[in-house]
Amino acid sequence: MPQESHLLNNKKIILFFCFVLWSCSNTNNPASEVKSIADDLYAVMLDDRIDLKMKFGLPITEFPDMDFQTAQMRVERAKTFIQRIDKVDREDINHSDDLTLSMMRQYLQTIVDGLPHYWNGFSITPYKFGWQGRSMQQVFLTYQFKSDDDLESYLFLMDEYAGHLDQQLEKLKGQDDRGIRLPKPELPLVMGLLNEYKNSLEATFVPVSNRLEKFDSQHQETIMSSIREKISTEISPSLANLIEFLYSDYKMRMPEDVGAYQYPGGKDYYNYMIEYHTNSGLTAKEVHEIGLKRVEELYEEMAQIRGQLGFEKGQPAFHKKIMNDPYFIAKTPADVEKRYMDYMERIEPHISTLFSSNPKAPYGVKRLDQALEGAMTFGYYQVPTHNNEIGQYRYNGSDLKNRPMLWSGPLIYHELAPGHHFQINLNMENESIHKIRKDMNLYNASITEGWGNYAAFLAEEIGMLNKPLDQYGWLVFQMFFYNRLVLDTGMNALGWSLEDARVFMRKHTFATEAEIQTETLRYSVDMPGQALAYALGMDRLVLMRNNMKSQLGDQFDIRDFHDAALKEGAMPLNILEDHIQWFIRNEEYK
Repeated sequence: MPQESHLLNNKKIILFFCFVLWSCSNTNNPASEVKSIADDLYAVMLDDRIDLKMKFGLPITEFPDMDFQTAQMRVERAKTFIQRIDKVDREDINHSDDLTLSMMRQYLQTIVDGLPHYWNGFSITPYKFGWQGRSMQQVFLTYQFKSDDDLESYLFLMDEYAGHLDQQLEKLKGQDDRGIRLPKPELPLVMGLLNEYKNSLEATFVPVSNRLEKFDSQHQETIMSSIREKISTEISPSLANLIEFLYSDYKMRMPEDVGAYQYPGGKDYYNYMIEYHTNSGLTAKEVHEIGLKRVEELYEEMAQIRGQLGFEKGQPAFHKKIMNDPYFIAKTPADVEKRYMDYMERIEPHISTLFSSNPKAPYGVKRLDQALEGAMTFGYYQVPTHNNEIGQYRYNGSDLKNRPMLWSGPLIYHELAPGHHFQINLNMENESIHKIRKDMNLYNASITEGWGNYAAFLAEEIGMLNKPLDQYGWLVFQMFFYNRLVLDTGMNALGWSLEDARVFMRKHTFATEAEIQTETLRYSVDMPGQALAYALGMDRLVLMRNNMKSQLGDQFDIRDFHDAALKEGAMPLNILEDHIQWFIRNEEYK
């Protein structure tokens, strides 16, 4: 990144820090102060996050920095906000404002607590770099050229992108200096992603001619030439430097083992990540034991269904039979999409008995960008934006013969209705809460992934998966997530090798070898601790619901529980737990 860009970003952070200090209020109106804090913090978030700007169709003029200095400045800024929050007299505010304060404070505290672990997390991996890189690429692919000023801004953004690549390299070097190096088994996935980016530079940055139709042909050529020159002088060299470093003597220093525990500060980092993603208060050992117990139970339940189907040859033989069953093997991406939408049609008539309201945003399914398919097992839910108002499950459409659709039902219920699509869009469409509540914890795994798995559980509970093979698929789906409790903690805290984890996963899941390869690296390198949220979050939501039902007896209505869980924003589960108790105390039941 040009020095000018760094100076601009640093000035921006410093100036805003000064603004926060200036804006600290001595108001005697606590409610006004809550709103003031929330407004100021939202402005910061909007400035830092590409996804938010794209959501609202706002112009993107720069990309956020990821260097350590910027991380330090964000922590100081977070501390200033925490001071403002702690000065508010909570006795004089309503429950909604109290929730806003609690959610903001916890969000800010994770920023502060995360700084000591800055060097432990790898940002070059497919799930991290892939996600950020995809957002940046989308900026270029959707950029509107209307004037010469737009071209200048576009070229500056290309500098920013090159700067992001440079910062990725600097972080790798800083980690290297501290004895924290990418494990060798992760390198092929990282290189695969980087080479995909390298091969798609022209398609990403050089606009097709119809995007330049406001300019005459000569001017179009000038624009194209300027963009191609920027690729060759800024982006290609930055990408080449990153690739060259990974293939340098750095490669010889990469550890063969995986897992956070092996690095300086790794154990503390992993403990932080468990709490960051689950808000559970559990230790790695406790999570591990929960996983082992549930895996054993599911193993027996799956055996019982195989017996009901008259199949007595054991799990590996049954799985082989499924892999050769044309019903479960999609021939084309269109077949995948039809199967998913068939399950959606099945549950739609039941939604009104479970929820008091539906999100307005439509939903659908769409294949992943193929550059990401090699390193992602399944896919992800894509939130509606200003340019695309449909909430979509972006699925992995590669190698379909090795992607049986046995668990397609619980998967799509997790992703769309009543899963992520419901949870995220009911939140975003709610005009009664401050906008910060809609976006601050949008990707908090404890609620988002916990809710997704709870949604699949709910679908199974009301009979959407009542056929024996659908039921078996549900158990396979659960087994996959409870395996994560064992494998994630095993590799990151308990000394399990990568092969130990893969042997365990081969025995207990339906995953293909390619999925086993990517999943185990996801847990141990890409996002330690994040995969724990799926099963732990579901368990906790079911427990909350059962507790509410126990307290209310005949007055219990499942729609009330879902209102309490969804209508006040994406709350981390520890805050949601307290909110549900408030809800029980303050709702009038007749």
